[in-house]
Amino acid sequence: MADVLVIGAGVAGCLGARVLAAAGHTVTVVDKGFVPGGRLASRNVGGATFDTGAQFLTAKSDHFRAEVARWQEAGVLRTWFHGSPDLDAPPDPDGYPRFRGAPTMRRLAEHLATGLDLRLGTIVGAIEPVDGRFRVHTSPRAAGSSSRPVWPPRNLDAGGSGTPVPTGASDGPSIRTIDADAVLLTAPIPQALDVLSAGGTTIPGPAGARLRAATYAPTISVLAVPDGPTGLPERGAIRFPDGDIEWITDHRVTGASAHPAITIHAGSGFSADHLEAEDGDITSAILAAASDVLGCRATAVHVHRWRYATPTADLGDDDCLIERIDGAPLAFAGDAFTGGRVEGAARSGVVGAEEIITALHTTVT
Repeated sequence: MADVLVIGAGVAGCLGARVLAAAGHTVTVVDKGFVPGGRLASRNVGGATFDTGAQFLTAKSDHFRAEVARWQEAGVLRTWFHGSPDLDAPPDPDGYPRFRGAPTMRRLAEHLATGLDLRLGTIVGAIEPVDGRFRVHTSPRAAGSSSRPVWPPRNLDAGGSGTPVPTGASDGPSIRTIDADAVLLTAPIPQALDVLSAGGTTIPGPAGARLRAATYAPTISVLAVPDGPTGLPERGAIRFPDGDIEWITDHRVTGASAHPAITIHAGSGFSADHLEAEDGDITSAILAAASDVLGCRATAVHVHRWRYATPTADLGDDDCLIERIDGAPLAFAGDAFTGGRVEGAARSGVVGAEEIITALHTTVT
């Protein structure tokens, strides 16, 4: 059996890790976040609870519907509403079901992460091929710090070979290495390519061109506390076809929060134009744009910038991409291959894990 490293503790990473572990491999999952989930993210601010990323998921394939049924039985997912969340959409009790975590979206991620060897708050700086395996250089992420470190850090040896100074050295962050026979990469593709490049690896040929073509639209999430009941539909959410705002959820209505709490997702155009803007400028514009729909005043309590929120490039029909680097399997998976939805990310993670299992079996035999 092999040692496999999974980078990313979102839906793709956690489900892929479970498939790999079920096949008998020793699996370690690392993530820069301090809790699992990726874009299944939730946050507590002053007693209010917000889903900051994905607000719901759908299930279109028979396989994923069966998975959703198991999550419902486990009590970590529930049906939210049927029909379209779009502005001015007619009520449709027989429409397509939307599911959400119970009580928050992160609860599903926590369920999927149960039993896995998780290394949270861990930044991957470089993935280096060494003797037919991978040596992955990591460093702990300090609370409140940027998740995009400079590599190489200052505490590499003076010869520049990439060998870390022993953990505990005072000059720079403590660097830890993880050796693996295979790696499943579920981080956004530009970030995945960056850590490979830092380790001296470039994916060649059509596969490399396909990966480098991956693009994403950002989303800015504004978390706010309303001063009264909102004017949202009975389901507690609404989606807009265009403009500065894409989505609003009232989390007290959905049951995620015991206290007033709303999440507003800015539109992709606004988000791209304001990604580096000051928080105050963002919240003033977004709350003003939402005021008519909300029907009440709201006070912003947090701004979150999702730089890689929505994949915007067509990467083909494959659910993942697998390469061999000096003979060692390296698989790319995640929602970039499947249109950006939770269901697609789940399938991509599973298929990526299955491809690694096949590749490892081929290597052994």
